[in-house]
Amino acid sequence: MKDQYKRNIDYLRISLTDRCNLHCRYCQPEVACHVPHEQILRYEELLRICRAAVRLGISKFKITGGEPLVRKGCAAFIRELKRLEGVAQVTLTTNGTLLPQLLPELAAAGLDSMNISLDTTDAQQYRELTGGDIETVFAGLAEARAAGIPFKLNCVPLAGLGFDGVRKLLKLAEAYQAPLRFIELMPLACNGSLQGISGSALRQLWEQHGVQVTRDEQVYGNGPASYYRLSGYSVPVGFIEPIHNRFCAACNRVRLTSVGFLKTCLYSAEGFDLAALLRSGADNARLEQALQQTICQKPWGHKFDVSPAQFNMSQIGG
Repeated sequence: MKDQYKRNIDYLRISLTDRCNLHCRYCQPEVACHVPHEQILRYEELLRICRAAVRLGISKFKITGGEPLVRKGCAAFIRELKRLEGVAQVTLTTNGTLLPQLLPELAAAGLDSMNISLDTTDAQQYRELTGGDIETVFAGLAEARAAGIPFKLNCVPLAGLGFDGVRKLLKLAEAYQAPLRFIELMPLACNGSLQGISGSALRQLWEQHGVQVTRDEQVYGNGPASYYRLSGYSVPVGFIEPIHNRFCAACNRVRLTSVGFLKTCLYSAEGFDLAALLRSGADNARLEQALQQTICQKPWGHKFDVSPAQFNMSQIGG
């Protein structure tokens, strides 16, 4: 399925919930106003949207939140999504804290891979950043490896991480043979007091410490990351840089929020209220038409250079 700029849109990110069991400083304030439960799309509604999306050519799905694993039935939904004809891949983004309890169900559901967020290996720093216990994440990593589900590590590098902090993350990624990705801090209304570290600054930091950095042209997954190889490490290191290495021209995705709003760009207000359409009794033909028309109107790109996004979990959805 093509948008108005002839980009092939084959990837749908689905937010199961606006809730999270952590409060990461760069994405969610300590006090969050959650949408009422009855406004959240039911799993049956989500599957109906997914069936329509598959018929239009979307074959890859990412399950997100909030934290998707806080919603009961997440693994069962993934199992049903995997069973749909035409679905090539279902992956999950998680903070990892609930994996020790849920990995057997996720493996049985056929989950293809995961992105696990981890911004530091230091327990105190982790607690300050997220309010959580890093040992639950470490346990989740071990369980994921035991279950045989591939995963990548995602880090939002903030000022103060330093070379030693980066080195420890690299050593952890190396131990699990998991690609490590650094995601540039995106300017949101709630994180203006924080300072991120750009990908170029990180690469310069490594080179200053004698680490050779070379571009890796291999493709890892479906995302927009640019990958590099670092001397002394065997795992690829990726950079997702929406500001300093803008990738909008190659964007292949749209996002469905937990309340059923189809967003054509994560940090844009443009989109379509699919929940209202479904709950008004629309048939499948009308649903497909709404999906197709909305995706066709996908904007060229974000506008971070103009103003920060207004972070509203009920609208953005992971």
